[in-house]
Amino acid sequence: MLLKEKILEEAGDIIRSARADSVEAVVRRESASTLRFAASSFHQGGKDTDCAVYVRALIGRKIGVSSTNSLEADGLKDCLKRALRIAEHTGREPFDFRLPGPSEYRPVESWFERTATVTEREKVDILAESFKRARASGVSQSGTLTTAEGEVAVVNSKGVSAYHPYTTARLSVVSTKGAASGHDSALGKDFSRIDIPGVMSRSVDDCLLAASPTHLEPGAYRVIFAPHAVSELLEWLSYTGFGSKNFHEGTSFLSGRLGEKVTGGLVNIHDDALDPSGMAMPFDMEGVPKRRLSIIEKGVARGVAYDSFTGAMEGARTTGHAGFPDEPEGPFPEHLFMEGGVMGLDEMMERLDRGIFVKSFHYVNGLLNPKEGLMTGMTRHGTFLVEGGKIKRAVNPMRFTDNIVKAFERIEGLSKDARVFWHHGSALSSIRAPYLLIDSFRFTS
Repeated sequence: MLLKEKILEEAGDIIRSARADSVEAVVRRESASTLRFAASSFHQGGKDTDCAVYVRALIGRKIGVSSTNSLEADGLKDCLKRALRIAEHTGREPFDFRLPGPSEYRPVESWFERTATVTEREKVDILAESFKRARASGVSQSGTLTTAEGEVAVVNSKGVSAYHPYTTARLSVVSTKGAASGHDSALGKDFSRIDIPGVMSRSVDDCLLAASPTHLEPGAYRVIFAPHAVSELLEWLSYTGFGSKNFHEGTSFLSGRLGEKVTGGLVNIHDDALDPSGMAMPFDMEGVPKRRLSIIEKGVARGVAYDSFTGAMEGARTTGHAGFPDEPEGPFPEHLFMEGGVMGLDEMMERLDRGIFVKSFHYVNGLLNPKEGLMTGMTRHGTFLVEGGKIKRAVNPMRFTDNIVKAFERIEGLSKDARVFWHHGSALSSIRAPYLLIDSFRFTS
């Protein structure tokens, strides 16, 4: 692989020769192939390859970071020089930050040849069959199918030498018929395990079910959220509440509450980059080995994500959640899992009895009051009224505004089935979420 040769060997020699207390290089290269379709016709196909190199230099308590997209020796040397100049002229940090030393990493299987070698012709042929079935129902389909293969490497002057190749396959489709729409998606590492016909078909079914929607008055309703909707709520909770920077700044709903009950007892959320059901990753962007982090356990707050920098700032140990060195928001859990329960979806529908079934959200905003977990957003691509435990008819899109942390106190059931989605739109991150049954969720319009 390109990075294994260029970074672990060539760049390693360059940074180890630098006149600094310690130097680190973090590199990512990715080649992606995307096929776009609209109105059940292919309209664009494209391929792109890019890389990013970040060099961080430490001189005493001074830190300099520079970046480039060149993997050539001269480009790496120039990037190192810039990082050293920045470190020389910047102010001293009030805490003692140090780069980690070498470690052993647990192997994870994240690179699949089928994903790296699938052709555009094969993608077209598979999707074209689904278009035929959609047209037979008068449904039009639009979306994207992307496959990518990439590499990440971390090397530093203290002996870290970490390398990870990966592949991803992602399908997202919206089916429309008049004003009705249905959406579905799939994410995985192995293209051969992506059920493209199933995803395309489910979006058609939801679209047909969404015809002739009815209006519901605003108010508090019992709800079932599908995994895609749950993943969007979890992504916002992660961004506003699960990182150490927000935690210590006092803007997280977990701030000052570790060890306290913050949600209902059915809620268990953790981060585990080594779990093969997510987009597995053996180390973070400092070369620290990944390990499981418990965030909420039976409703009790247990921990937040640290990297070495925020750990040094706050007197804590890194949890292995460093992002790229220029990340301004600090570390976040990037491999989230909300543990499921024992219920099947049919059982959850029976227990719901009468309420709203929400497939997905649109334009969720989790910044209304992150300290309280207040969010707003719209339902989209499948909102249904349930009566007697059965879907009766579609419902017009509705706006919700509710305290998600408080809503998680009212969870009555979680499904045993769960699905995986992108986290922060990154091929190296994921969220795995179940169906949720929640009482008295507030819709405002």
